[in-house]
Amino acid sequence: MKTVSHDEELKTVLAQQFKELRLKNKLTQSQLADRLGVEKGQVSRIENGRYNLTLASIDKIAAALGARVSFELQPN
Repeated sequence: MKTVSHDEELKTVLAQQFKELRLKNKLTQSQLADRLGVEKGQVSRIENGRYNLTLASIDKIAAALGARVSFELQPN
């Protein structure tokens, strides 16, 4: 059984949310890439959780998708 690190889990959840928002906005990966000023392959890597995102890039992607970033920290 493969164990998944917490970082990988967070990347996967974020990747899924970005893809869902892109599809909800009826955008192709190419259209989102154009909005972000990046190559389509980078959008694919982001949506597959294979790209390490900075907080600034997370905010930029969210804005391009008409969303806002909200973080909630809770004690364990």
